[in-house]
Amino acid sequence: MTDGGETTDPGFDEAALYTVVRDAVKDALLDVIGTILLLGIAFVLVIAGVQAVFSSISPWTVAIGIGVTAVGVYLAAATLEIIPPIREWF
Repeated sequence: MTDGGETTDPGFDEAALYTVVRDAVKDALLDVIGTILLLGIAFVLVIAGVQAVFSSISPWTVAIGIGVTAVGVYLAAATLEIIPPIREWF
C-alpha cells in the first residue's frame, strides 16, 4: 500500500515463504504417491487372497487366502484413514 508515496514492508520474507510453500507441496506430492502405492499393494493382496480362496481345495490355503484378503482390506482402510493404523492401537 502507498501512503503519500511511501511503500510499506509486507512483513514477511519472500525467500522463507517460498521455502515453506515448496516443502509443503513436496510433502503433499509424496503423500499422494505413497497413498497410491499403498492402495495398489492392498489391491494386489485382496485379489491374491480372493484368488487363493476360490482356486484352492485345501482348508489351509483357504485360511491363508482369507488372511491375505483381510490384510489387504485392512491396509486399504488404514491408508484411507477409515480405521486407525496399528501403531495407534497400543
